[in-house]
Amino acid sequence: MLVSAGLASLDDMGRGPVSAALNAALVAFVGWALTRELAPDHNGAAFVALVFAWILNIAFGTSLVLLAFVAMLLVRLVNRSTGLAWQPLDTVGVLGFCIWAAAGTEQPLILIVAAVAFTLDAVLKEPLRRHYFAAAVCLLAFFWMSPGVTGLIASDLGVGDWALVGVSAAGIFLLAATSQQPVSYCDVSPDRLDRARVNAGLVIGWLLAFQALLTDGRPAWLETPVWACIVAVLLALLVHQATSRQ
Repeated sequence: MLVSAGLASLDDMGRGPVSAALNAALVAFVGWALTRELAPDHNGAAFVALVFAWILNIAFGTSLVLLAFVAMLLVRLVNRSTGLAWQPLDTVGVLGFCIWAAAGTEQPLILIVAAVAFTLDAVLKEPLRRHYFAAAVCLLAFFWMSPGVTGLIASDLGVGDWALVGVSAAGIFLLAATSQQPVSYCDVSPDRLDRARVNAGLVIGWLLAFQALLTDGRPAWLETPVWACIVAVLLALLVHQATSRQ
């Protein structure tokens, strides 16, 4: 916060020191928190994401954290990092939040990813069957909202963008395929996290980043810290693979 405020004072960043400090802190925090959910066994990745998110905020003005908070909630829904199944009010609250976020960001594809997340929670270990209904509501909201959105799929993505998408997707698949049973524990119980649920949460995080790119196009790489989190997780995979061979 102090460094961000100082940089805002020395350079014309379009915002005051206090605003720059608070904004940088929020972006850095959400980068750390989301990555902790995406890769609970890789603590270092969360701090790498914190630094990446902060640099993006300073250098490119990355400040849209709403998508990251949506991702955090949906990943926690799937990986059950709290150790608790959601209560009905939790389901209604997050369902409403996702619909509001999709409308506010004009990214209705958020609702498709939310539907996938609710469906996964309804079929994985200790399933919560009522989330089939929540998934159906997400799909209905998507079909109701999408006709009002101009250009649902961005047209400015080039070969380089699709190559990066392919590399990130392959990395996520490799990380999920080679992952071991998690050693991290749930927040409120002595139970370890479930491998299938953790991997499913990682996929949900990537899907939310991908849908932002599909909807908003090339600017989505830098306008939200979610991609910084994905990169940090993939770097953790590379480091883990390198150290395991030594």
